[in-house]
Amino acid sequence: MKFPRESLNSRAQRLLPHCQIIRPPGPGPFPTLFLFHGCGDPDGPQPAYAAEAAKHGIASVVVDSFRPRDISLNEARILVCTGMRLWGRERAGDLVALMDWARHQDWVDARRLGAAGWSHGGWTVMDGLALGSQVAEFAGLTDVPADPLAGLKTAFLVYPWCGLGAQTLRLGWTQKIPAFFLLAGEDNLSGTRLPLRAAEMLAKAGGLIETHIYPGATHSFDEQISVNPTFRYDAVLFEDAKSRFASWMVRHLG
Repeated sequence: MKFPRESLNSRAQRLLPHCQIIRPPGPGPFPTLFLFHGCGDPDGPQPAYAAEAAKHGIASVVVDSFRPRDISLNEARILVCTGMRLWGRERAGDLVALMDWARHQDWVDARRLGAAGWSHGGWTVMDGLALGSQVAEFAGLTDVPADPLAGLKTAFLVYPWCGLGAQTLRLGWTQKIPAFFLLAGEDNLSGTRLPLRAAEMLAKAGGLIETHIYPGATHSFDEQISVNPTFRYDAVLFEDAKSRFASWMVRHLG
C-alpha cells in the first residue's frame, strides 16, 4: 500500500500504532531517538539498541515502516531489498512526520533528537538529511516546514545503503550534524566503499563524522534471523555495537 498525500499528523497517526516507544523511568523530558530498521525483519535488533539507550536516560521511537504499508516480510525481501518499492526518499517522510509528532509530546526534549538507521533505514535517515523540505515531494506530505529536521542533533548509521537511489553522495546534507558510520568489512550488500565516500564527503563539508569497521563482519551482523544466508550474526559484535551506539548518543544528546 502506498500512502496517500496527507498531513504530517495524518502520517504520524498511521505509523504510531506500529511503533515501539521505549523510555527511561520518570516523566522526562528525555532526549529522543528515532530508529529505522533495514529491509528485513522490522522486529530486528533495534529494540535492543533502544533499551541500551534507555539505561542512559534516552528515549526511543522504534519505527516499523512495513506493517502500516501492508508490506509482509517476504514482500520486503523481494521488493524493498531489490529497490522495487519504498526508496529511502519516500520513507524519509516517516522520520519527518514522527519528529513533528514528538515535538508535541511533553516527555520529549525537542531540542535533543537523534536518528539511527540500519541498511535501508540508514538510507532513509540519510535521504532525510540530504533532501530537507524536499522530502514532501517524494513522501506525499502536504505541510512539511522549511526545516523539517529541527532539533535533530546526531545520526548513527549501521551498514547504510549509499548506492543507487541514495541522495547523500549527490546532494550532501542540509545540516552539519555529527554522524557515526558503523560498517562491516565483509558486507556484500551495502559494502564499505560508498558509505566511506559519503563519510569523507560530509567530513570535508565540515561535519563531525566518525567511522568504525568490523573487519570480519557481514551485513546484518546484529540480526539473529537474517534475510540472506550469507549474513552472519555475531553476538560479540552486537554487544559492542550497542555500547558504541549508547556512548555516541550520550556524547551528543546526554
